[in-house]
Amino acid sequence: MRWSGLKAWQDGRQTDFGGRTGDGWYYKIGTEIEQGSVVTVSVAPEARQRASLGYGQEEGYTPAAEVTFNACPDSDTAYFGGFFVSGDGRFCLPLDVRVGKAALQRIVISLFSSGCQA
Repeated sequence: MRWSGLKAWQDGRQTDFGGRTGDGWYYKIGTEIEQGSVVTVSVAPEARQRASLGYGQEEGYTPAAEVTFNACPDSDTAYFGGFFVSGDGRFCLPLDVRVGKAALQRIVISLFSSGCQA
């Protein structure tokens, strides 16, 4: 799973990657899933009051706590979407990621907030 350009968000300008919503921010970023992979991404339980995922097209970008991505069997697959964050939009976003049946891995994404620790 790859989120291209995500590292630039730590020190970047919020308005370059998203915009205000009714009670926070929506940041757009696609993800690419390696061919044949199944990847589940969950917002960590302690962060669900503040953040959610927004991926999908037919149903729109409805906030969700968890998304499962299924790549095509013969090619890498791109998904469009991003993250919803309430308040000022600056946050250290903890995500739990599982690739296939591998062990769960915790990652922390800096959404325009320095000092995030994995």
